[in-house]
Amino acid sequence: MKTLYKVIFLILLSFSLQSCLVNRCKRPQITGYIYDAETKQPIEKCNVGETLTQANGYFSLDEKRYRQFTFFGFEAPMLVIDESVKKEGYESQNIQFMQPHGGGMKKGASHNVDTLYLKKTPFKTIK
Repeated sequence: MKTLYKVIFLILLSFSLQSCLVNRCKRPQITGYIYDAETKQPIEKCNVGETLTQANGYFSLDEKRYRQFTFFGFEAPMLVIDESVKKEGYESQNIQFMQPHGGGMKKGASHNVDTLYLKKTPFKTIK
C-alpha cells in the first residue's frame, strides 16, 4: 500500500512540475503599413514601437516572450497591447488591442493591423 501512495505522489509531482516554468507571450509579432491620410502615400521612417517603417510604409515588431513560474492549472494572464505610432509633422496614434487569454498564445503568434493612416498636424501661426 505504501508503494501505491509513493507512485501516486510521484505522478502528481511530475504533473505539477511540468507546468511550473511556462513561456508566456508579452507581445505577438505585429505587422502593418503606415500611410499619409491625405495623399495615401507610404510614410517612411515612422516610429512604430521600437522600430521604423520601410520605404513602402511596412513595419514589423518582433514577438516578445517571457518565462513565468506558475502552478498546475493556472490560466494565462490577459494580454493588452499599446504601441505608439509617431512621425514628426503627423498626429500620433496608438496600436491597441486585447487578447483575453493572450499570454498563453503559442510561440510564433502574430497580429496584422493592416493599414494605419496618419493625419498631418495643422500648422500653427505665430503672431
